[in-house]
Amino acid sequence: MAKNPTLPQLRAFRAVATELHFGRAAARLHTSQPPLTRHIQALEEAVGVALFQRNTRNVELTSAGVAFLAEVEVAIARLDRATALAQAAAAGQSGGLSIGFVEPLGVSILPQVMSQFILLHPNMDLDLYQLDTRDQIARLHEGSLDCGFIRAPANVDPRLSFEPVCTDVFVAALPHNHPLALAGAARIDLAQLADEPFISYQGAIGQGMISALLSGCASAGFTPVVRRQVQSTVMVLAHVAAGDGVALISSEMARIPRKGIYFVPLTGDPAGSTILLAWRRGETSAARANLLHLTQRATSTTSKR
Repeated sequence: MAKNPTLPQLRAFRAVATELHFGRAAARLHTSQPPLTRHIQALEEAVGVALFQRNTRNVELTSAGVAFLAEVEVAIARLDRATALAQAAAAGQSGGLSIGFVEPLGVSILPQVMSQFILLHPNMDLDLYQLDTRDQIARLHEGSLDCGFIRAPANVDPRLSFEPVCTDVFVAALPHNHPLALAGAARIDLAQLADEPFISYQGAIGQGMISALLSGCASAGFTPVVRRQVQSTVMVLAHVAAGDGVALISSEMARIPRKGIYFVPLTGDPAGSTILLAWRRGETSAARANLLHLTQRATSTTSKR
């Protein structure tokens, strides 16, 4: 029973069909003439027809050979492209990557990282989703995210792997008519807000932010009185601007001027939270590794400024 044609046989056929000379075709394939001849003989046996007319002086394609060549050219081109795409995907040079991120990264390092990533890997298809830590973890588990920039302390999840990328330092957000704002304080100690009502995030949504607030206040010697818990930074700042309380927010979010709010850095060891890149444990991805490398390089450069 004849075997199906093999790729070396098809490449040998194309070389002979192009050169119409076994010696030149062998040189083109960096082989000798005897194995090339065996490839052609095996191919003709597999196809069941003669593909060449040959004598001591000439080699010509038969009508069957002409028809066969057209399809072989297409098949080899498609296989070469498939091979190149597979190799590029394995190297993180093509394919897709879905990335989640917490809000502050969208106004800090993420634009820079994405710009570099696209420049270095133009064939990669990136999908970005701004999500809180809880939603990112859920999507990582269900498989709709490849990786996500989340807040600690989510690294207790045994089904995920984590790599720290930066620390998100918090600043105080005060109403514009707060005494410390009116005094133009350049920096304040968190303990100066011990008697103030705080605006914070709802528990599940503010994972990482709440623990950082409690930890920072504990280090300053007090337990914060949380007047209101809301669902987003926009709502936190809206309540602060309305004079409803004070808040700790990401210093990255404080870069954007907000009417009615006075942002002030904290002295000493300011409160903050670690940002981690998370992915499903056991999964390997060259594209994700490339993203992590660029992110760590960007945060390292930023921290040295």
